[in-house]
Amino acid sequence: MILLLHPRAAGARSRRFPLSILALAAVIEGQEKYTIIDGNVDPNPADTLERVHRDTPADLLAVSVMPGPQMVAAIPLCRSFRKKFPSVPIVWGGYFPSLYPDTALNAEYVDYVVRSQGEDTFTELIGALRTGADLRAIRGLSYKDGSGRHVHNPSRPLRSLNDFPWFPYHNLDAAKYIVPTFLGSRTAVHHASIGCPFRCKFCGVASVFESENMEAPERTAAILRFLKEQYAVNAIQFYDSNFFLLEDHAQELAD
Repeated sequence: MILLLHPRAAGARSRRFPLSILALAAVIEGQEKYTIIDGNVDPNPADTLERVHRDTPADLLAVSVMPGPQMVAAIPLCRSFRKKFPSVPIVWGGYFPSLYPDTALNAEYVDYVVRSQGEDTFTELIGALRTGADLRAIRGLSYKDGSGRHVHNPSRPLRSLNDFPWFPYHNLDAAKYIVPTFLGSRTAVHHASIGCPFRCKFCGVASVFESENMEAPERTAAILRFLKEQYAVNAIQFYDSNFFLLEDHAQELAD
């Protein structure tokens, strides 16, 4: 059992699909048993984590952590879980640990950090923990060795979004995430690109991703069509950092 935790980051009116956790769920779908716990929906995620783990002992707790409110919510959840279940390894991924891996690893309840694009690093970490394979071979991974020293493996090259499976929306109660906004009465969210080609020093995106990768317009259109037909979605918020960066790409997607 893999526990996928999305700590609370927003109130009910701002609740959206937890895309970071869905990305991990997509790459282990059909390979691993997993449970998604979303603090934006679940009022008692600590109780849910404990209940799920007692029913089916977890092999790993994976936590998505953005700077700000989500990190504030993640700390007590992970601290409590570690105190109750010290044998279960905890891995943090997302913007905060990608930007500050040493800071994350300084926490006694964080064993591993997945930096930047995490899908392949995450699945390789699961395999290594199961088989005892050498962690040093996993790109994009930071961890504490036997002496407590922080080890930062080489970065992992950014992989095309088109290589990864669609998100398993069916493993969530979609009705709780499709909300009215100024865009439409049933608004969902989507990421059609990650990263940025520019290297602005003030920007966290440039620090986490060494380049930009865009989803093929045909794939984006197919996913949006699925959301419309399956869940009656009538508006989409794009969470891309640079949706309009390339005019020809934006035009192609709009067409």
